[in-house]
Amino acid sequence: MRVLKRRAFTVACAGASLVPGACFDRPYYERNDKQKAFLDGLMALTKPALESNNPLKVEDAARRSLALAAQVGAFADWYGILRTIEGNAQTVAITIEIGPQISLFAFNDWALAMAGSLAEFFSTRSRESAPPGLSDQAIAALKVLNLGQHVKLSGRMGEIAGSGLFDLGRLFGKSDADNRQFLQVPRFVARIVALVSAND
Repeated sequence: MRVLKRRAFTVACAGASLVPGACFDRPYYERNDKQKAFLDGLMALTKPALESNNPLKVEDAARRSLALAAQVGAFADWYGILRTIEGNAQTVAITIEIGPQISLFAFNDWALAMAGSLAEFFSTRSRESAPPGLSDQAIAALKVLNLGQHVKLSGRMGEIAGSGLFDLGRLFGKSDADNRQFLQVPRFVARIVALVSAND
């Protein structure tokens, strides 16, 4: 019986061999163990809270998700998909999907960031110069990357040019709707230091 099962598995993989790595390839967001641990931690917080329909649990899960991101600090060789590029070399803002509906947002211009959904939060901070969220190397890499392309990235969660982790609780702690929206599609601010094609 064990031989039959082994043969069945071999045949199944042989049939799937038309798709490279079909039997053994992991999703891009599970290729880095630390990235997978972060995403698993988020899932453990968000799924039960959203399913509970309890606004207190949703609020607590949103705050704990932000705390979890704060604990990540520096990260290296995470995998993602480049979803958006806005602005130009001076005002660039990008979004990289690092898991199912989970993104990192990095930007070099506070005015551009304030034009989006983070406007109210960022308007509470006074800055005279735009702290870059992308290194020169990362900006150079963007010139040869395409939207939807798989990328490998390194940086620091929540840090824009040494400014430290933002108090995003101000943004997400206002209402059940805000917290719920964040848990459904989490987006974290990050500084991107290195960015390359995942195929390199």
